[in-house]
Amino acid sequence: MSRVHDIVDPSVMGNEDSMYALLGELRENDPVAYFDHPDYEPFWVMTRHEDIKYISQNNDKFINNPRTIIMPQEFEQALLAQFGTKNGLETLIHMDNPKHRKLRNVTREWFKPGPVAKLTPIVEEIAREFVDRMEAMNGECDFVKDIALLYPLRVIMSIIGVAPEEEPMMLKLTQELFGNQDPDQSRGEDNTAGMAVLLDFFAYFQKVVADRRENPTDDLATVLANAKVDGEYLEELDLISYFIITATAGHDTTSATTGGGMKALLERPEQLAKLQANPELASAAAREMIRWVSPVRHMMRTLTEDAEFQGKMLKKGESLAVFYPAANRDARVIDNPDVFDIERDNRSHLAFGYGGHMCLGQHLAILEVSIFFKELLPRLDWIELAGEPKWVEANFVGGLKSLPVRCAFK
Repeated sequence: MSRVHDIVDPSVMGNEDSMYALLGELRENDPVAYFDHPDYEPFWVMTRHEDIKYISQNNDKFINNPRTIIMPQEFEQALLAQFGTKNGLETLIHMDNPKHRKLRNVTREWFKPGPVAKLTPIVEEIAREFVDRMEAMNGECDFVKDIALLYPLRVIMSIIGVAPEEEPMMLKLTQELFGNQDPDQSRGEDNTAGMAVLLDFFAYFQKVVADRRENPTDDLATVLANAKVDGEYLEELDLISYFIITATAGHDTTSATTGGGMKALLERPEQLAKLQANPELASAAAREMIRWVSPVRHMMRTLTEDAEFQGKMLKKGESLAVFYPAANRDARVIDNPDVFDIERDNRSHLAFGYGGHMCLGQHLAILEVSIFFKELLPRLDWIELAGEPKWVEANFVGGLKSLPVRCAFK
């Protein structure tokens, strides 16, 4: 019997071992699984690389609206009542063309490889600050809580233009948004709690927009606040949603990769030693960490026409969910996918998505992760686990919430 219903269980999807076991079972035995549950509108669960890549390439056949992530029907209806859409937000990940293409162009230049490379000195300075902080903690820290959560947060907040004293508030709101199923991070179990998180984000960024229109600077907030599409400022829902996805996805997924990447190195001393001895492998290692962790677990799409996958016919109007961690461990495409290898050629992984919705911030994420380990590892004498890692209970964006380590610096 298929375990497809476990796909919405945050305790299963929030843990590395149980998530990959479930996704591997589905990928091999039921790669196009039908999910039918009284609390959710039905959808198909897609777990093979070839299917997920095809869906991601064909944005006109598989659209983002009206469902972009898996949510209970009750919450979808609450969002519809509040915002006029089942997604609630109207970010780039929720949009379809031609609107998606127009709004993506607002920040596309910012996130190209050239402009991102120019951020290297800023990112290096922030990385040094957090490695210094780690060294000052007397040989023991929670690598996730003390370092991995805060370092990418500082980077993206610096780029946007959010003041350092407001970073704890942004971290809390992000954890409440993405970790709304986790007992340690959720604001509350009912729909009003989730709605309150979104409204707090809106209230904060409305003030930022007003300020940057009055007092423009050279930060990304100014670019967004003053952007025009077809000669008009962005509609408020679009604009504030743009801020939210940039601020949250801009640090949470990179935090998950940094924490999960450290765990992978600690569990494989030969890979850790290789990276310490060869800092030039840092970019390749960052790409492998992103594949290994695959922090964005899924996205949903809705069919605009009938389509066949693995011998099953999916109908126009039905929804499906693509699971990136499953694709990134598919041996049909990726050699030895269950081996963590910092020298791997990672051109086939789908952790950033694929096609028209491929992650805008991918180059920044690789830069951040690679620079951090380039700064940390040469300064370390040794590092080891000092306790049991703990995971965020979530089925949309996931990763570690605790990684106790002991270490000594040279």
